[in-house]
Amino acid sequence: MATNETSTNGPAESLSSRQNTSDFANDPRMHFIEAIGKWTFTSDDGLTWEYDEKKQEWCQMDEESSLKIQQLAYSVPGVNESEPAAPVVRTKRKNVYTTNDNEDQNNKKQKSNNSQKKKPNTSVYVSGLLPNVTVEELAEVFSKYGLLLEDLQTGGPKIKLYKDDQDRLKGDALVTYLKEESVILACQLLDDTDLRPNEASKIRAQFKEKEPKPDGQNEQTNSGKVDKRKAQKKLQQLEKKLDWYESEPGKKAERHNKIVILKYMFTLEELENDVSMILDLKQDIREECEKLGEVTNVILYDKEPEGVVSVKFKEKLSADACVLKMNGRFFAGRRIEAQIFDGKRKFQKTGSKSNETEEEESKRLEKYAKWLEKGEKEEKEEKGEKGEKREKGGDSRQINV
Repeated sequence: MATNETSTNGPAESLSSRQNTSDFANDPRMHFIEAIGKWTFTSDDGLTWEYDEKKQEWCQMDEESSLKIQQLAYSVPGVNESEPAAPVVRTKRKNVYTTNDNEDQNNKKQKSNNSQKKKPNTSVYVSGLLPNVTVEELAEVFSKYGLLLEDLQTGGPKIKLYKDDQDRLKGDALVTYLKEESVILACQLLDDTDLRPNEASKIRAQFKEKEPKPDGQNEQTNSGKVDKRKAQKKLQQLEKKLDWYESEPGKKAERHNKIVILKYMFTLEELENDVSMILDLKQDIREECEKLGEVTNVILYDKEPEGVVSVKFKEKLSADACVLKMNGRFFAGRRIEAQIFDGKRKFQKTGSKSNETEEEESKRLEKYAKWLEKGEKEEKEEKGEKGEKREKGGDSRQINV
């Protein structure tokens, strides 16, 4: 499942003549990532490539580089970048809430700190959009990289489609997230890519410091106090939505949001022809996924025609990164589907009481009993042979002495 391979379908062919890296700075498709010290390029099929200056060729980005970009996107100012991304994010979130006893004192400190700190940028400016793009379409794509801020007036995601004087879409939009980390991730992975995979719809996703003031600003100013209270309430709700799984460990979502379901990793015919494939495949998947974070469990459901494998991570952030990395990739000629486990469907595997008939269970137990008997017999024979050798060896030692 290695991904660091040069592909003739990627930029290695279309950009092979471009050997001078100084030209890359003038190409809007190229991006220099300081975290890995390399130039990157996103091809039309959505894959990310990096330029190897020693080989002077483009190679598909490996997992180590992808993980560095993930960590960069979720890093926190003032914190060591070599630390895991998930603990940094979790520590930052926990500081949002205070106890009732210290609420007044903490609010004063927070106000003084906010006045000194620069307001974080949580908006992405998107250009190159097709005339028929919708808010729902943008929300579906951009929500993969973080929680979108809620529009107080519509109740939907805060996405603004810019229009001209004749109320026609201009082809650009502003997408606002709750967290600044999501902006970094979205710009890294969506810039210069197709919004619609099967259609020429290349977009630009860039940082946006501040949204232009709307025409109806005066109307909003008149009700500023009400809007401020409403905005504060909505913000708290979104913060809770983002953090609740850490503060309420008994919820189902906490148990499931660290589990990734991978489909089409094998076929039932492959397992029947090669029983040892189960162990080999589980080991390969574990090694690949451990590049994104600590893996606590891998289960292969050998009774599922869809070739289902579940991977449980220690951290939710690792599970999210796994979905982004694996979904849509090809493995053994099959297109993988990766998603966070919804906790509803029960997958079937050998030994599960829910999917075995009495006859199947009887056959399985009988086969297992024969296997045990065979193992005991071989063990006895092996012990007998060792005993004979020990006796002969003992005589020989005595003679030598």
